[in-house]
Amino acid sequence: MSTAYAQGKDHHDGNGFKNPWPSFINYGFAAAARMIYSAERERPLKGVSIQDRPKPVEIDWSALKNEEKDVITATWLGHACVLVQLNGFNILLDPIFSQRCSPVQFMGPKRYSEPPCQLKDLPPIDAVVISHNHYDHLDEHTIDEVSRLNPDCKFYVPLGNKQWFNLDKPLDRHGHERVIELDWWDTSVLQRHANGQVTAQVRLTCTPCQHFSGRGLFDRNKTLWASWCLEGLVDGNIVKGKVFFGGDTGYRSLPESATPDQEYDTKYLDTLPFCPAFKEIGEKFNGFDLAFIPIGAYSPRWFMSPIHCCPEDAVRLHQDIRSKHSIGIHWGTFVLTDEHIYEPPKRLEAAMKESGLDQKEFDVLPLGGTFVTKATT
Repeated sequence: MSTAYAQGKDHHDGNGFKNPWPSFINYGFAAAARMIYSAERERPLKGVSIQDRPKPVEIDWSALKNEEKDVITATWLGHACVLVQLNGFNILLDPIFSQRCSPVQFMGPKRYSEPPCQLKDLPPIDAVVISHNHYDHLDEHTIDEVSRLNPDCKFYVPLGNKQWFNLDKPLDRHGHERVIELDWWDTSVLQRHANGQVTAQVRLTCTPCQHFSGRGLFDRNKTLWASWCLEGLVDGNIVKGKVFFGGDTGYRSLPESATPDQEYDTKYLDTLPFCPAFKEIGEKFNGFDLAFIPIGAYSPRWFMSPIHCCPEDAVRLHQDIRSKHSIGIHWGTFVLTDEHIYEPPKRLEAAMKESGLDQKEFDVLPLGGTFVTKATT
């Protein structure tokens, strides 16, 4: 199956996809080489013994069994993986349970914190939502296990990613009809039926974000990356409960000439172009009850800023999408960049304080922690 690149869409470039905003700087191979050469490889785990690494709390299984449709339940399972329970559906976001986020399991970034449970422990999964095809977000072993345990589960992916689910594998591995592929602003409705009637619905919208894709040397940006918006639907098309999933995204790009003092100076940062997609999402959906926003893998800042939010950027994104409550993800699991493993939540707390917002409005969960909030109309 080949990907159809649409004419007249500014994020399609005829041979793949692109970030169509001034907020994105495309640093090339020379910049990547400079970044690798200067990497502080010892910093992320410096002074952290094995005993001091993040440990999962016991999952509140009683909360996960609550089938009340008036609430949204979210459980952080590590990195960008969240179990969302919305309008009676169990939805997994970017699940990864493997020991390494890599093409192979004998090398590559390895977990420094264990998953809080096994996939078989989770309630039946109705849908998996994938933000993009990087190995820390689209994990083959996890997808295979989810599919095996949940033969009716559907997979929602950005444009171009459907072919991966059937590449060199039997069509019944996941079932061609079980994989729903969407472009930015496309929608699909997940339904549950009983006695020939629709009994529950969630609408999923594939929305823009600022990132890139690729699983090898020759497929960069051949598939789309995305954030996602999930809406519970009751009594037909009345929205009750709205969730935003940021996946993996940048917010603005620092020039390589930025000084260390400027890297996290919000006054300086606010002079730079920012990604307009998030304000557009906030306006179109009129805010969200709950959002999952990446806060980690951001150092060195000049190189990572186009594709990964730092906590200061994440707070701006939180405001742009009009989230009532946000949870920081994309940290605490793999060493992908230079910042200390405990720095993201500390920076988030400081950024929230500087913004004047209530600290409880945007915080983090312990690994395996569950948050419950009201689903509003």
